[in-house]
Amino acid sequence: MAITTWVQAAGTLLLGLVGLWFAHNYRRQIRLKLAERQVESYMRLWTLTASATPFRTTPLQPAELTKLYDDMGRWYFDDGDGMLASAAVRNLFVGVHTNLTCPIAAMKPSVLAAQLVALPHAEAERRRGCAVIRQVSLLRTQLKRDLAMHFGVDYYSDLHPEDRAFLVSCGMSPRRRPWRGPWLRPADRTTVNACVCGACPGVSGGCRTSDHRG
Repeated sequence: MAITTWVQAAGTLLLGLVGLWFAHNYRRQIRLKLAERQVESYMRLWTLTASATPFRTTPLQPAELTKLYDDMGRWYFDDGDGMLASAAVRNLFVGVHTNLTCPIAAMKPSVLAAQLVALPHAEAERRRGCAVIRQVSLLRTQLKRDLAMHFGVDYYSDLHPEDRAFLVSCGMSPRRRPWRGPWLRPADRTTVNACVCGACPGVSGGCRTSDHRG
């Protein structure tokens, strides 16, 4: 009787362990499939933001901002891509997406909105088209961080104050990686203008740079 009870207990334990193994393996397979989908999803988002390349020499035009707004909106909702975004990517995505077409006074960060509200409409829109380029670059950097990839070429040598404020408004800390730049940078690194509108405060001649790499 004791032996029978022991065998039954051992069998129950074995079945339980096998069940746990199958459950763990199933969850692992699901995570792998979701990871593959996330890579594909992030690649699509990266591609559709190409118009906001850091190599631009002019601000994004209103028509480009509207197109990017529509394209990003479709990315978020089509095929559940937004569901695959991490909290950090989602927060930055919402901040960037909103800034593309929202009223000037509603832009993030509030310090940028306050500056733009005081400008003539055409000049404010030009500043918006400039700031958004840097903000999209921040979003792309977070995409790479999510995928545990390299942070890319250090195009910008110093994080612009408005961009620090934008990160904070999106719930991010500019003191943490990848926003905190390395202490040592190659002297011959490729750099680009952080300001392409020629009007960003504190950017002499439109050539001061910011610390994001997307």
